[in-house]
Amino acid sequence: MRVAYFTAGTVGAGHFVRGVAIGRALARRGFAGEYRMFGPPLPFPAAAGTAYQPVPVVEEIVRDPARAPESEPARALAAFAPDLLLVDMFWGPLRHVLPLAGCEAWLLVRTCPRVWFTGPPDTPFEPAQFRRLVAIEPFRHALLRERIDPIVVCNPDECRPRDALRARLGVPPDRPLVVVTHAGVRGELARIEETAGGEAVARFDLFGPDAPFPIAEWLPGADRIHAGAGYNAFWEARWLGYAARTRFTAFARKIDDQAWRLATCRGYAMQANGADTLASWALGAR
Repeated sequence: MRVAYFTAGTVGAGHFVRGVAIGRALARRGFAGEYRMFGPPLPFPAAAGTAYQPVPVVEEIVRDPARAPESEPARALAAFAPDLLLVDMFWGPLRHVLPLAGCEAWLLVRTCPRVWFTGPPDTPFEPAQFRRLVAIEPFRHALLRERIDPIVVCNPDECRPRDALRARLGVPPDRPLVVVTHAGVRGELARIEETAGGEAVARFDLFGPDAPFPIAEWLPGADRIHAGAGYNAFWEARWLGYAARTRFTAFARKIDDQAWRLATCRGYAMQANGADTLASWALGAR
């Protein structure tokens, strides 16, 4: 069995990390097939050596019904020939490509503008292209017929020992370990750092070659954390137990509402890692 993950996300590392989370969940379930991620070229060193295959997504090509079937994403997916295709948010580049022969497609959607389910006149959304439409965050839309808990890159039992981060950084036991971390737009880390009030001991930016990846495995060892309120950072903190020690900064995004996440989801109690639920579904799909 071959499972493909496709995204067209270019703002931050969130979409890439979500793909990694799904791959890790498949491995936890003993998946013996092949898993590959497809998406635009990434500036993050952590992407090297993973199952991520860069494919340019050229808007004027993928929105053209005549040219889209020969686009880079279409050719890459056809060459991989998946049995299951997990589409992360960005259905547009595949609107004139799906269905793929012998392949079931599922659409995974976090919070987004309502227009996401309409699309532009030349590329209207067609829900019938997807066997499953799945909300991966606690928001509702009539077209999202199924929902799972948020997808997180690791589980609590996969985190590093509590003293691992302190040992890695050489921070003595009597000094508070305050961490600033971000994987969003270049330059935003400085804004998050302001919330730390000069107390930051470590700064982890996924644009840097030395940033631990996935950082979520290390953060339970921090005394205080300052991070953006993107999907991954927010739900990692809740699932892994350090949300109460984290101060989030909401950034404006065109297709994400981080302020909504902070205001609405603080009281949401995850019952499972959505990545594991999705992996179980995938392995039962054939």
